[in-house]
Amino acid sequence: MNKLDKLHDQLERIVGPEYVTFELCDRLVYSKDYSIEGFAGNYTPDIVVKPGSTDEVAAIVRIAIELDIPIYTWGGGTSMSGNPLAVQHGIVLDMKRMNRIIEVDPENLTITAEAGSTMAAVQAAAQKHGVFFTHQPESCLSSTIGGALSCMGISIFSAKYGYVYDQALGIEVVLGTGEKLEIGGKSYLSVPSHNLLNLFLGAEGTLGIITKAILKVYPIPQHRDHLSFGFPNITMAMAACKRIHAAGCWPETVYAFDKRSLAQYMERAKTPIPEDVKMAILFGCSGDQDMVNASMKSIAACCTELHGHILPDELTHSWWNSVNINRDTFDQSNFALSHTEYEPDLIDACVPLSKFQEYSDFCDELKAEFGWIDIDFGAFIVASPRGPIPFAIYFSVPIDTRLSAEAEKWFAFKERMYRKALALGGSISDVNGVGLRSAPWIREQLGTAWTFLTRIKSLVDPKNILNRGQRGFDQ
Repeated sequence: MNKLDKLHDQLERIVGPEYVTFELCDRLVYSKDYSIEGFAGNYTPDIVVKPGSTDEVAAIVRIAIELDIPIYTWGGGTSMSGNPLAVQHGIVLDMKRMNRIIEVDPENLTITAEAGSTMAAVQAAAQKHGVFFTHQPESCLSSTIGGALSCMGISIFSAKYGYVYDQALGIEVVLGTGEKLEIGGKSYLSVPSHNLLNLFLGAEGTLGIITKAILKVYPIPQHRDHLSFGFPNITMAMAACKRIHAAGCWPETVYAFDKRSLAQYMERAKTPIPEDVKMAILFGCSGDQDMVNASMKSIAACCTELHGHILPDELTHSWWNSVNINRDTFDQSNFALSHTEYEPDLIDACVPLSKFQEYSDFCDELKAEFGWIDIDFGAFIVASPRGPIPFAIYFSVPIDTRLSAEAEKWFAFKERMYRKALALGGSISDVNGVGLRSAPWIREQLGTAWTFLTRIKSLVDPKNILNRGQRGFDQ
């Protein structure tokens, strides 16, 4: 019996024959995510297994150790960075069977859910008990709690509530040794000594497999309102955000799009965008009616002071509906979900606020050099966690994935963009995941800290079976 046959038999004993497959038609489903990296390589796993409990996950890990077969954890498959892809084939661990909402505790403002639960399911469960789960990315209908916590995801409410990992009070995780750990609890400060939570949050499954999470929830805001403003350039738009922070406003949503990017979102609605807009910001506030009204008034004054002008209500509402995607609003999304000739991919990096305009100008020059102007996508910026000041700028680039030469151009373009970010004193961003997209520059940026990180990896995953080949952990 060869290694894969032995693996198949052992996995069947753990989860049952209906939850294991090495049929090619099943495995191909897990060979791509939403990244260009996924289009460019062969990442078909050797076998797919769907555990139903943490104990089953631990048993699968122990088998993988015994047979020296890598494991790649799969949530909703919505990644744009290639982080769930089976770089060295092996096992894909599909977590979606582990989707129970274990408990909603409105008295203590927590919700406990298994890692395969979708964001939409967690949100719905919370709302039934009169509370609000704040992490709502545009992929919430299919992206999972485990995937989000592994990628430090942001969402439309991040300006007020922070990253998804800011919502994590406790997690259950299976290490690369097969051991199970429980860290944290329902206390809003479950850090008795060292902050072990942050060791696994954002690690994309390389240090442990998240199987369960205790998450913060909040009372549902009584009221929400939105305004959008147009600015002559990025610098003025960022100055307005700083002014809003100084004024003491705490908006819930701060999305900044340049005109090209906003046009993509408004494509279906055919919502007109004023000609003089170079950068637009969508602001949203929540709370009591009086508090929201006061915040909106202050935001408007700050934006006007920095040469911003209010955009039409139609544009504001259309924009909000395009990013506020859930089961109730999915059919209101104006964003063009597919393009027949090309796919967009992201440059996901952080640069100092003072360098946003320079970085954007460099991107435009580089797109012209690479011939990506006629079908050009633009830039967008998301506010920093727990405050209205933006922290990262993203650039969407169109690639014709049918042509290998275009994919190769993308990789060359990407390298120059990331190297420029580092030269400007910036950083690789983890907001949309590192995965394969940004991994080549992780070691370079960390420097001697990379050696320390590999020592941690060797302790929690001594055989390097967890997401082998991802995030620079090669073998």
